[in-house]
Amino acid sequence: MAEITVTETEWRGVGAWRLAGGDLEIVVTRVGAHLAAITGRGETLNPLWQPPWSATSPQDGVDRPDVYGGGPEASLLAGIVGHNLCLDRFGPPRPGESRPVHGEAGVATWKLVAPELPGGGVESVRIAAELLEARLRVERAFRVEGEELLVTTSVTHRDDEPRAIEWAEHVTLGDPFLDGAVFHAEADAGWIWGGEPRESWRFSNAVPEGEVDVSAALAMPRSDAAAAGDIVATRLTRGWFRAERADLGRYLEYEWDADEFPWLCLWTQHQSRTGKPWNGVTRARGMEFSTKPFPEGEPPAERVGSFQGRPTTCIVPAGDGLVRSMTVRWGILQAP
Repeated sequence: MAEITVTETEWRGVGAWRLAGGDLEIVVTRVGAHLAAITGRGETLNPLWQPPWSATSPQDGVDRPDVYGGGPEASLLAGIVGHNLCLDRFGPPRPGESRPVHGEAGVATWKLVAPELPGGGVESVRIAAELLEARLRVERAFRVEGEELLVTTSVTHRDDEPRAIEWAEHVTLGDPFLDGAVFHAEADAGWIWGGEPRESWRFSNAVPEGEVDVSAALAMPRSDAAAAGDIVATRLTRGWFRAERADLGRYLEYEWDADEFPWLCLWTQHQSRTGKPWNGVTRARGMEFSTKPFPEGEPPAERVGSFQGRPTTCIVPAGDGLVRSMTVRWGILQAP
């Protein structure tokens, strides 16, 4: 593995770490541990989504509903960027919970784990956070080799019995890379979520929670298309997706164990959300591999335990906890 140099920086005005190693430079925010940027050394093209609104602290987001919209998603939206970890919820909180949308990981303050200190070269950079409401400790480790970033996440708790959690790696791509990007994934079926307004769907004949064509769901509207938005859960046959921009000579690729994350949720947002802070201008494509098909709260009975032949649960054992890994590639496309 390549040596990584860690430096403190700011991203969109909030604190972050810049990790430089191999062929890559990576930016991770201190609040939320969002993977904000992945670029080639000395390059500026970043495939990850940058919201059109300004970034601030989670509490400031809650205190300013006129900007961030209020509700349980305001604290997350205040600082969200790029790829965020959804844990221990994927979707809104359950009744009686005080978690934000997608759980506490995306709003928690993360810390470098010694001996990784800013300015030093290391092979593995580790950060950790305590999720107080969920009573979980989460640790992320980043390693780099060439154009590959390996991210390993461990989740532990102090309970005597195993714990059920929800977990999604919410990868979101944005412009300028998004417009014209071609998406690939290996999934054999897809279902549209009934939680989105039907008038914004891209599928004229779809019904709530009805099956839709995966290839059509993967296609992203161009920037000059009519407003559209929907959420489609796809059933994976392989833990992998790829987004390519042939004209730019670049691709972004993620790979993971499909037994661990059997679902790829496709969130297509093309200027259809008009409330704050979206304001009818936001373009984003979520490629969200997860332990459950849809980003909903308490799932209905038909999706408890399994759905369409795939599991919808994730159990963290007592003691050593749960460890899962993924590989991210920001690669150069070879000329045909």
